[in-house]
Amino acid sequence: MEDFFKKFIYTGVGWLSVTTEKFKKTIDGFISDGKISESEGKKIVDDFLKNTETKKDEIETQFGSVVDKVIKSFSFATTAELETLEKKIAELEAAVAKKETTQKKETTQKKETTAKSKTTAKPKTTKKTTKK
Repeated sequence: MEDFFKKFIYTGVGWLSVTTEKFKKTIDGFISDGKISESEGKKIVDDFLKNTETKKDEIETQFGSVVDKVIKSFSFATTAELETLEKKIAELEAAVAKKETTQKKETTQKKETTAKSKTTAKPKTTKKTTKK
């Protein structure tokens, strides 16, 4: 989605650049044909660039508002929310790892205790019954 917006902005900037260049060439043509003076041409181009910059700022502001509305309508997570989730995940992973380590130690201790009790226990003797 972000790539789409970037491409859209770059397209607008490219279009503006081409338009400005063509406008300058048109004014230069008028100057060379003697239809307007060089100072008039310079003033026209400067006014055009100034107006273009003003309009560009207005469009960027409007575009930013539209992007904000779109983002809010999709309920995207904010950077702060993602960071909070990442922190919670890290804490949970650490807790799980600690619990697994504790369980492994307890299991090992139980096995050792069981093994010790088997080796120290008296062997059971069984009575054989004889038939008469």
